[in-house]
Amino acid sequence: MKRKKVIRNLKIPSLLIILIVVGVYFLENINQISSITRDSVLYACIISFANFVVFIALVEFSHQKSNKTFLIYNLGGMGIRVILMLLMVFLVIKFLKIDEFKFIFAFFLLYVLFLVYEINIIRLKVEKPLKASKNTENVV
Repeated sequence: MKRKKVIRNLKIPSLLIILIVVGVYFLENINQISSITRDSVLYACIISFANFVVFIALVEFSHQKSNKTFLIYNLGGMGIRVILMLLMVFLVIKFLKIDEFKFIFAFFLLYVLFLVYEINIIRLKVEKPLKASKNTENVV
């Protein structure tokens, strides 16, 4: 059951990343963007998607556990994920040949989109138990 939830949560972000990758390669093939721009966007996609996959793993692990465990894994995980992303961004900018501005723009855009999706996933997980408990109270 958990595997189906994980796959369902990864479906939309995976499609978004695939569309971006296909679009970037298409634009490069028709000479609208350079290979440096392509690499910048692809590295941003990889880092953002890896961050999202770690989020999904932490949420699925901590779901239906105690509040303390949920908060430790999700809030603590958020802090660790931000530090790891900053480290990855630093390493990419410092050691790879990319356009820094395009990389940062693509990374920021993807980060915000994935963050909105993360918030929606958490909201849906929290609302379902509340709805079930309200229905139970009305019956009794």
